Amino acid sequence: MLGMSWERSGRAVGAKALARAVENYGATVTDLLAVTGDPVRDLRAARETAQQNAAAEREYAAAALHDVGVPAMTVSAWLDRRGLPAAGNGQLLDLAERCARVWSALPPLQTGRLLLTVLAATALDDPHALDRGSPTATAVLRLLGHDLPDSAEVWRMAWEEHGIDCDPVSSRVLVLNLPLDGDAPCARLAQAAGSEPLWLTLRSLTGSFRMAALSADVYVCENPSVLIAAADQLGESSRPLVCTNGRPSAAALRLLTGLAEGGTSIYVRADDDAAGQAIVTTVRRAIPGAKLWRFEARPPGLPRYEEQDLPCLLQDLRRNSA
Repeated sequence: MLGMSWERSGRAVGAKALARAVENYGATVTDLLAVTGDPVRDLRAARETAQQNAAAEREYAAAALHDVGVPAMTVSAWLDRRGLPAAGNGQLLDLAERCARVWSALPPLQTGRLLLTVLAATALDDPHALDRGSPTATAVLRLLGHDLPDSAEVWRMAWEEHGIDCDPVSSRVLVLNLPLDGDAPCARLAQAAGSEPLWLTLRSLTGSFRMAALSADVYVCENPSVLIAAADQLGESSRPLVCTNGRPSAAALRLLTGLAEGGTSIYVRADDDAAGQAIVTTVRRAIPGAKLWRFEARPPGLPRYEEQDLPCLLQDLRRNSA
């Protein structure tokens, strides 16, 4: 149909050239394709239909969230974020409806708390539906104004801001000689422990607490070995000490921020390595007024660990030290 000149040229078949050749036989390319292959699809119409379906699904998704009280600006920003299912196949609407059910079940601000598993079971009939990594959990946190948490502790803290406790007994913090007052269980536990190292859970920090000795400073270290040495060698003579035991847990941050809000001065340090610098940065981000304790905030260099400076640290912790 295209002639010998096209055959000799080696060129690909052009749409216009093919249309002209077929017209010479009184037909169209559409006719040709219909008799030689599958039925011809109107791609332009298909694209337009897909775009209309996607736009309609976005509207339905927005309406599902608006109906449960999610602010319009929040919904708009949420729909514009990357990572959501593409609209048009029903998945976006399904996710929005699941988020709406969770939003409706959130506890009122400042009036109550709820376990994450209970929230998931109540809203979605599955206690694991909001486990870390769940698309629904991630989508709900984004509606609540959080980026995807990069660690278990950030995950816990994000939910905690909205009255949701992930696991109030596994998040904990190690303390020594921490005299606390208040109605939170941690106050009674700390008083009973005396100068014995004590693990406080996130649950025990629910309620009000403050330092019993308002003028007391609180020191923060990274490694339990420092706290154990203080307990063994200083006992009751040790200043109040909090150990993060690595990256600060939700319990550690709640304890330290609560103490700082009550006027207690916080002195923080960690191993002088990349992980330790990150630990100190986390504490100082939560407590901008926290002071450094024999520590320099700087890019990581040659690592130096707390155990290498233990004699100096114990000297600082001794109550009668200068």
